Amino acid sequence: MASYNGPYQGTEMFKSFTKTWHTQPYPAISPSRPELSATGKVVFITGGGSGIGKATAIAFAQAGAKVVAIFGRRIGNLQSAAEEISKANPKGTTTVVIESVDISQRQELVVVFKNARDKAGGALVDIIVNNAGSLKPLSRLATYDERNLRESIEGNLIGSFNVVQAVFSMLAPNAKILNISSGIAHISPFPGMRAYASLKLAVAKMFDYLQAENPELGVFNIQPGVVETELNNVSAFPGQDDIMLPGHFNLWITSPEAEFLKGKFVWVNWDVDELKAVAQEIKNSMLLRIDLHGVPM
Repeated sequence: MASYNGPYQGTEMFKSFTKTWHTQPYPAISPSRPELSATGKVVFITGGGSGIGKATAIAFAQAGAKVVAIFGRRIGNLQSAAEEISKANPKGTTTVVIESVDISQRQELVVVFKNARDKAGGALVDIIVNNAGSLKPLSRLATYDERNLRESIEGNLIGSFNVVQAVFSMLAPNAKILNISSGIAHISPFPGMRAYASLKLAVAKMFDYLQAENPELGVFNIQPGVVETELNNVSAFPGQDDIMLPGHFNLWITSPEAEFLKGKFVWVNWDVDELKAVAQEIKNSMLLRIDLHGVPM
C-alpha cells in the first residue's frame, strides 16, 4: 500500500496534497468515462444558473443524469443555463428543472424543492450540491459593516442550513451531498476576508456534523478552484482554473471511486489517481480534516 509523503508545491500561492496540480479538466474525471455515469440520477444544484453551479450541472448532464434541477435567484440566468445543460447531454435524456429562489428564505425553498421533486416524477434526490453563496466587498475586521455581516450570515450560513433541512427528507439512501466551500476556510488569514472565511469554516463544520450523524450518506467539503465567477471577482483573486475543472471533479466525487473521501475536505486541483493511491490512509486517518494542527483529535 502506498504511503502519503506530502504536502507538495501546487502553485506559488498554494500547497498541494498531491504531486500533480490540475487547472484544466483531465481524462480521469471526464463525464465520458462509463465509471462516472450518472444515468438515472436526480441532481439538485443551488446556485446552478451560473459559474461553478452551472459547470457542475453541465457535467452531470454530460454523464447522462436523469434530472438536473438548478436553483437560483435570477430566472434569466436559470433559463439560459437550462439550455446549455440540455444541450450537454449527448442523447437528450436529461430533464432540466429550474426554480427561482433565495436560499435564505426557508419557506420558499421548501416549496421549490418540492416542486422540483414533483417535476422529477416524485423521485428521491441522489445528489445535492450546496453551491449558492455570497461574498460582500472585502473589509478588515475593525471596519466591517454590521449589515453586510448579517446579510452574509443569512446568505451563507443560514442559507446552507435551510438547504440541508429542506432537502433531507427527499434524499435517497446513500445520497451524495457536496458542499462547495472555499480554501479560505482553512488557509492562513487573508486580510479583508474574515467574514467569508469564518462563515465558510462554520458551514464546513456543519457538513462534518451532517456526515457524522448520517454515516450512510456521502458528504464532501470541496474547494472548487479559483475560477472567474461573479463571486470570485469580489475576492480580488485572479482566476487560475478552467471552470469545467470543478464541474468534472464534482461529478467524479459522487462516483464509487471517491467513496473513501466521505467526510473529507478536498481541492479540485488535486489529482484523483494520486488520491486513490493512498485511499486507505486517507480513509482511516485525520488526513483532509479540519483540525487543530499537531493535536489530531
